[in-house]
Amino acid sequence: MSKSFMGKIAAALKKSAFSNITWGEAAGYCLLFVLQDFVLYIPEVLLGRVDAVYLRMICWDSLILLAVSVPCWYLVFRKFRDRPLRFRFRLHLMLIPLFWGAWLGGTQLYNYMVGQPLMQGIYILRSVFPVIVYYLQCFSLLHVYYFFLEREAQLIKEKELADAAFRSEINALKAQIQPHFLFNTLNSISASVPIEQEPTRELIARLADTFRYSLYCTEHEWVPLKEEIRYIRTMLELEHSRFRERLEFSISPLNGSENVMIPAMLLQPVVENAIRHGIAPSIHGGKIHIDIARESDKLRIEISDTGVGYSGELAEIGRSTGVGLRNIRQRLELLFSESLLIRRNQPSGLRFIFYTHTNRPS
Repeated sequence: MSKSFMGKIAAALKKSAFSNITWGEAAGYCLLFVLQDFVLYIPEVLLGRVDAVYLRMICWDSLILLAVSVPCWYLVFRKFRDRPLRFRFRLHLMLIPLFWGAWLGGTQLYNYMVGQPLMQGIYILRSVFPVIVYYLQCFSLLHVYYFFLEREAQLIKEKELADAAFRSEINALKAQIQPHFLFNTLNSISASVPIEQEPTRELIARLADTFRYSLYCTEHEWVPLKEEIRYIRTMLELEHSRFRERLEFSISPLNGSENVMIPAMLLQPVVENAIRHGIAPSIHGGKIHIDIARESDKLRIEISDTGVGYSGELAEIGRSTGVGLRNIRQRLELLFSESLLIRRNQPSGLRFIFYTHTNRPS
């Protein structure tokens, strides 16, 4: 056989219902039927009626039961494993007569092949009860086995969730402690700067304000628009001190929308993206403009820049895996069922447009 053909077989097995069955489970499953058959025929063993023919009959009977049980196992524990237990019990009631019929057909075929008389009349009726009991024993054991597997998986999942919750609490604590420490330290540094270096003191004070707002946002999911804009303005002023004449910015009047509640830090990733990828790479720099307008029950927010822009397809930016843009896309979708729109700006740069709702979602 070619390697490509063997590869196709391996891929098919990986996608099959048997993909996560271990060799130990498969061996145990087969052994279950053999042992049950031997237990069933213990009286014959005690009476000394066991010979080679009898042992061969027991083995074939085990193989027949194993073969006809696999479809039942597949339906109950693979195809419908996520359905309620009540549904699967009803499924068992439908499968039991089919299981007995398939076993009877296999047994008759075996008798025909070895030249033994076929089962008839009273013998067929007498086989119904043992086969049903056999089915119930087998699948009861399987249900117990899978119950313990699911319970073990649930315990592992609960432990992982508890660990994740603990890590989140630690991170939240760090998020609270670190800004406190940083802006307190900055305030101390600012107080030590000589009065003749007032511009430096102002920069330090603005930087402390950004840390203070970051701390505020760890405790509040929603903030008034005026607070978010105040933070963005401080952020842009700090960046202006770095880029000097290469960065200009403007923010439109809020016109009565000052107290509209928006998700905290919603504008920051877009503004940071405009500075990092639009203004910073440009030799001559550019301008960032933030325009906010109220449209019925929505707030239209547009952040544009005149930086280097993007030469590729704009859809590629929309599919960006960067943390900032991905975060804002997810928040807009989950909170408002809105999208982040990206357009080309004139004469250069990009425009990012999105909408929030003036009525805060519950």
